[in-house]
Amino acid sequence: MDFGLNQYTKEQQLGRRKKVETPLRKRPEDKKLTKEQVRAEVKKRDGNWCLISGKPGPGLHLHRVVYGGMGGGGGKYEIWNCVLLSNEMHTLVHSNKRVWMPLLLNYLAAKKEAKDPSEILAKIRKKANVSGW
Repeated sequence: MDFGLNQYTKEQQLGRRKKVETPLRKRPEDKKLTKEQVRAEVKKRDGNWCLISGKPGPGLHLHRVVYGGMGGGGGKYEIWNCVLLSNEMHTLVHSNKRVWMPLLLNYLAAKKEAKDPSEILAKIRKKANVSGW
């Protein structure tokens, strides 16, 4: 009971502070590109032709080097995880991921570091039995 002798409010007596409403901070969201936006960026990076055979588009497949079902947060449609492949080469690459994934990852790493990927492309084309352009 309070008979008016105490100069503090009940919240102050109990050590509570008034709740102050503050706006929520907005966290920056990762800029996610759509599949078509990723395709356009890969075309800018590599050109509009199959990476392995050199066959020109249209009709090229956007191949994810790290597949979508592999877990670990990888396998997304991102610029540095995709290459353009013709139908035949896409089927070939999916036939044995243990062979093709390291080669394609090496190619992407070289491109990302602005190194010359011609030696890696020669290895890829030799593995696929395709002559260079």
